[in-house]
Amino acid sequence: MRPRILLIACAVTALAACSSSSLDMTKLETTLATELQSQLDLSAAPTVTCPEDVPIEKDNVFNCTAALDGETADIEVTQTDDQGNVSWEVVNTTS
Repeated sequence: MRPRILLIACAVTALAACSSSSLDMTKLETTLATELQSQLDLSAAPTVTCPEDVPIEKDNVFNCTAALDGETADIEVTQTDDQGNVSWEVVNTTS
């Protein structure tokens, strides 16, 4: 990752698992990895890890971690509604 990762933020939609009260974390991890790879023009997508079983709840905030080539980034994810929509931003990077 590069320092410019601190400036990245994005909205992701439709992360509610079908007939579930939890977010689809696999979909979120894949979406975050793809967005980071695209926005940072990386040759490979980072590995993104999020907590398991996060309930759908407006304004709920949780963190995911992206890792690539020995660098990590903390991603703050905020649920924007009770339908599984979220926004995210990278809040910290370490080497």
